[in-house]
Amino acid sequence: MKKYILLIISVIGMILSFLNSWFSDQLLDSLFIFVLIPSLVLFVGWIICLVFSITKLIKDKSVFNILSLIAVILTALLVLFFPFREVKVRFELNLYEEERLEVIKMIEDNKLKVDDLGNVKLPNKYKKVSTSGEVAVYQNDEDGKVVAFWIFRGMQSGSVQLIYSTGGEELIMDNETGHPIVSIDKLKDNWYYVVTNY
Repeated sequence: MKKYILLIISVIGMILSFLNSWFSDQLLDSLFIFVLIPSLVLFVGWIICLVFSITKLIKDKSVFNILSLIAVILTALLVLFFPFREVKVRFELNLYEEERLEVIKMIEDNKLKVDDLGNVKLPNKYKKVSTSGEVAVYQNDEDGKVVAFWIFRGMQSGSVQLIYSTGGEELIMDNETGHPIVSIDKLKDNWYYVVTNY
């Protein structure tokens, strides 16, 4: 069992790093600056595993030590280069589409209150469909609908929204709020992944 321990710790570290990155937007929205604590702990753990993996590999080139080092390197590559946010948005697009369409219908039917800034606080049942528990309504009239579900609500660091637009990219651009749009990617009919600079 002792010879497997570093491999087990390396794999657990990889799984925890994946989960931390996958849920980072939700953690940041609810914990704000404290979200750095789990990331820092995982980084320190990664450094320790890397040092032990290299040290053990120098002493004994067993398959378990090689696999441990591979797991540590894969963890770094995963955290640094895997597009967690984009993959998660695409995954949740289908998972939450029905609930998001229900929210849009309630907004259209004036069953949800839109404040003066165009924000709608979602009922508890629907909070999971937007990281902040709110949506932004940019347009809701006979000319079209533009409703944004928050993915990442940045503070002067860029924001990401999943936008439902009945008029495509053009209607999204027509409703730009003064925070310039950096990119718009169509995910499927009426659904767009939008990045702004604020």
